[in-house]
Amino acid sequence: MPLKWMRLLLASLVVILLVGCSSKEDRIAEGLENAKVIFQDDAQMPNDKVNDTKIFLPSGFSIEDADESNILLTKGKDSYVLFINPNELPTSQLYYELMLADPNLKIVEKSTFEQNERFGFAAVIENSEEKYELITSIGGMKLTTISKESDIASNMEKMMMIVRSIPID
Repeated sequence: MPLKWMRLLLASLVVILLVGCSSKEDRIAEGLENAKVIFQDDAQMPNDKVNDTKIFLPSGFSIEDADESNILLTKGKDSYVLFINPNELPTSQLYYELMLADPNLKIVEKSTFEQNERFGFAAVIENSEEKYELITSIGGMKLTTISKESDIASNMEKMMMIVRSIPID
């Protein structure tokens, strides 16, 4: 079994074991670790196309709406918004710097990643008492959603899979 799949399997098993008995902090830490593992691994092969953008959509995800720079994805009742800025390089820290500069955001936890001339980050932002805004980003691509606490780890993993799958020209 390739190392990539072994790491994903291990991360998924850890998530399953910890979901029932883990704290919010544990779920957030696991989500950020999932994002890091996906960022560092090989990208999933795209299985869909929106306009000129090739993209991998995990099982259950579908494209709801799209324009040149925004793609609305859904999975069940959950919505995910993908922002694509083709003018930003893979090393761009624009979205990260904008997040840090916003005094209204209550950043719970964040993590940055750098590899192969790519900059990425994942962040958890307090949205309400029981919901969190999740962000995964690489260069000029950013994917966001609002998540329940119990779904943070799995959402972060799937979100980084999507962002990581988009070929960078």
